[in-house]
Amino acid sequence: MITSCYVRDVTKHRELLQQDAISFIEDRLPKEKVKDFVKDESEVHKPSVLIMGLDSTSRINLRRAMPSVYKFVRQPGWFEMQGYNKVGDNTFPNLLAALTGDSEKGVGDYCDVTKPGCLDSLNFIWKRFKKANYTTAFAEDCSSISTFNYLKPGFVKQPTDYYLRPLLFAIEKQFKVTNDFGFAYCVGRHLSFSYVWDFGQQFIDRFLGRSPMFGFLWSNSFTHDYYEGATALDNLLWKYLKSFEESNLFQKSIVILMSDHGHRYNTLRRASTGYFEERMPMMFIYLPPWFRRKYPHLASNLGKNQNRLSSNYDVYMTLQHLLQLDSKSVDEFPDNLRARQCKSCQSLFFELPFNRTCQMAGIEEKWCCCQPTETITNSPHVSTIAEAIVQRMNEHLISHNLSDLCHNFTLDYVEKADRKTILSNGLRPADKNEQVYIIVFETVPKNPIFEATVRWNSRTQRLLHFDVEELSRLTSYKNDANCINRKNAKKYCICKDSLSRPS
Repeated sequence: MITSCYVRDVTKHRELLQQDAISFIEDRLPKEKVKDFVKDESEVHKPSVLIMGLDSTSRINLRRAMPSVYKFVRQPGWFEMQGYNKVGDNTFPNLLAALTGDSEKGVGDYCDVTKPGCLDSLNFIWKRFKKANYTTAFAEDCSSISTFNYLKPGFVKQPTDYYLRPLLFAIEKQFKVTNDFGFAYCVGRHLSFSYVWDFGQQFIDRFLGRSPMFGFLWSNSFTHDYYEGATALDNLLWKYLKSFEESNLFQKSIVILMSDHGHRYNTLRRASTGYFEERMPMMFIYLPPWFRRKYPHLASNLGKNQNRLSSNYDVYMTLQHLLQLDSKSVDEFPDNLRARQCKSCQSLFFELPFNRTCQMAGIEEKWCCCQPTETITNSPHVSTIAEAIVQRMNEHLISHNLSDLCHNFTLDYVEKADRKTILSNGLRPADKNEQVYIIVFETVPKNPIFEATVRWNSRTQRLLHFDVEELSRLTSYKNDANCINRKNAKKYCICKDSLSRPS
């Protein structure tokens, strides 16, 4: 709801004094459902689930920049998944894996996410919770870059029982928006972040103890573009966590505090730890006291898994597990409830293999952090590999009809080159002539810096496996790629018309 206050002068002219926006979580629960929930012991012990997410927050940056929040999640009942490894480049593929068990490429087999209705057809986990009698909610700030709407049509139908986007979209159009940390920081009289977390507080106050809940809260505003934003957010997020605690959320609910990835470009990504920080987002899971007492074996397994390799697909399987807590192993999960893109992935409530490989966790070679490497920047063949990569990039622009809009690249220099000594399947390369390299290089024009993971045959001097779409760009493309709308293509396009504008 948007409220407006006016003052009238003697001529009855109205002058706007102030406007505000208020979200309401209306009670739509049938009285019979509330009565059944209170009386039915099996319903009462359905754990509510609240997922809270911050974009672009690595496990290490949470410790570095958010000491108050980190201290909060070090309390009893919290489990830090220190081996949590992302499976995709940006927010969309990582949340898609965690919420549907599918990948962006996998979804493309049966619908186009850029077409209306595709996202509605996907098996988001909140649909299963809804079928299990849960009340569901979804809220995300910064409507212009929201996960399912940035260069996509979003949901045609409201995806959850309570959905904040229509209100946020309206007030961002009507109210004054103040940008900071790269995006909408203040909208009207409130922080963009606070609209989401206030909505979450209302959801908790309305339904905790009256209905099992599934909530998904996601924020981009502080942390998406600037790692320093996490420091500015620390005390505010801590206050919300304390408020949720006072509302008894942590007595009755499983709570997940997570991110999609670490920072993908700029200063932090260029640091010596940046490769790992990008690939290892924060993931904390809280189990309430009653759950730990009733399911001690599940809590014990989660504790063991804290230092083992896990992925977004495992998170999806964990959420599925919460709807069938009597399952003794992942084999009891019907095939249609398994992660479609990782049949070997499993719930974090089952013990993960100690020697688990990235391949077993559904993590592609490019994103895998578990492989030792050796630095070979000064090896004579590195520049040959880099030249071949740049040539492939230019060929890709032509084959995808982008060469009229995007400038050809020329290699400037190689910043760093590493060779993997162990692959994502846990084995050494079978053919010594075929090796996997991680090449960081700068190109012209406009000096973008890229990182490519490639398979190279030293005997034939050819790239064996390299998908330009999987390139990582370590510098921002915000001012370089406005001439195209394809999200993945933006990172490897320098618009010709941008060369006449300052960076």
